[in-house]
Amino acid sequence: MIKRITRSLSARLLAIFLITSIVYVIASRYAVTLVLDQDYLRRIAGGHMTLYADYVLNDIGIPPDIKKAQAIVDRIPVDIRLHGPGLDWASNPDFPAIADLEFESSHSLGFAEGDQPSSQRFSRTLKDIEFARQGSHTYWKMAYGRYAIVFSSPRISETRPPDLIVPIIGMISILVLAACYFAVTWVVRPMQWIKEGAARIGHGELDYRIATTRKDDLGDLAQQINQMADDVQQMLEAKRQLLLAISHELRSPLTRAKVALEFTDDEELKQNLLEDIREMEQLVADLLESERLNTRHSKLKLSLVDIGALINMLVEAEFGDSKDRISVKLPATPVVRDIDMVRVRLMIKNLVENALRYTPPEAGPVEIILESGSDAVRIRVRDHGQGMAAEDLARATEPFYRADPSRCRSTGGFGLGLYLCRLIAEAHGGSLELSSAPENGTEVLVTLSVATPEEVT
Repeated sequence: MIKRITRSLSARLLAIFLITSIVYVIASRYAVTLVLDQDYLRRIAGGHMTLYADYVLNDIGIPPDIKKAQAIVDRIPVDIRLHGPGLDWASNPDFPAIADLEFESSHSLGFAEGDQPSSQRFSRTLKDIEFARQGSHTYWKMAYGRYAIVFSSPRISETRPPDLIVPIIGMISILVLAACYFAVTWVVRPMQWIKEGAARIGHGELDYRIATTRKDDLGDLAQQINQMADDVQQMLEAKRQLLLAISHELRSPLTRAKVALEFTDDEELKQNLLEDIREMEQLVADLLESERLNTRHSKLKLSLVDIGALINMLVEAEFGDSKDRISVKLPATPVVRDIDMVRVRLMIKNLVENALRYTPPEAGPVEIILESGSDAVRIRVRDHGQGMAAEDLARATEPFYRADPSRCRSTGGFGLGLYLCRLIAEAHGGSLELSSAPENGTEVLVTLSVATPEEVT
């Protein structure tokens, strides 16, 4: 999940927006703090505060006059507490005691000695002002001599409305980020369509096309990929049609040549030509079969087959003269699976022919090993020949590839055998793998992902 998020273009763009917002907020706050921290602003705030304190002391008087304090309470929304020798009065009986409040000096607000007004009276007054906060009320105390005057804002009977600035800013931020996320998701949505379309086209669905409803760069990219798929599909179809046409056209002259050879008196010449014609017919058949399997529209003729019995019958019918050079190892119980019997038989036949061709008569026998698993059937064909070089092993299942560039008849066929075997294995949902080393022979492992009889029913 984390890997998917980190690879998401939408998540990356959203992260960029989020980081940018955080940097902007920090920079803005620093800039405001820098401005508010200027000496002249602190001097102005200190001057106004001491001036206001001086007005309050003049109104109430020293010693404090309760009637004048009550008049101030009636005029402005504050509560007052007066405390001193023989005096302890509060405009509200719920006004907390001075001892219950934790006051801090004006220095805690950043008003240093150099920031205070030049008037000695104002300096003394500001120095005597202390502040406290309890619940939703703010208290500030002015001391004059042995008397203390404490103000509460707002009034004790009133409750300051909750500070919703932070929650509101947080909610707005969340809404903005959510809007950014959905906007980014909408912008990059065609990327997912393009990704899915490219994967499906790459897996052979050449008739699949990506939706091109967007009129932007991503829409243009999707349209170009669709055009590329059209071009590739046309080229492959042209290649397939050409190959099929050539293969079909070759059959007629080959048939006529075989008929003409029946009237030839030279038996040696006749046998040589017939052998060449049979090879050409086999090449045509392999080409047609490979083209049928190389399209995703090909259909397998599936039926329940005992694969072990199929291997035994194949060896008996096709390799009767070489049975002593073939070793068959089968499981103790029959391996019955739903396969295309004709094509699997052709695949095994090609593999055994290749193994016999490259195994010297004096070497060990060609091994055919059938293994049954819960999810697949594995067929191993192992020879004891010269083996294959690494560069040949990587290309052995390509069509028309031959390790021997001279392409002599004695060194192999036309290079379609392993290619056709791979197509048959893949058509059954499996694979074909080669392992070999010089002087150590070659092993072909065919895996068929086929259904068991219980799964078929």
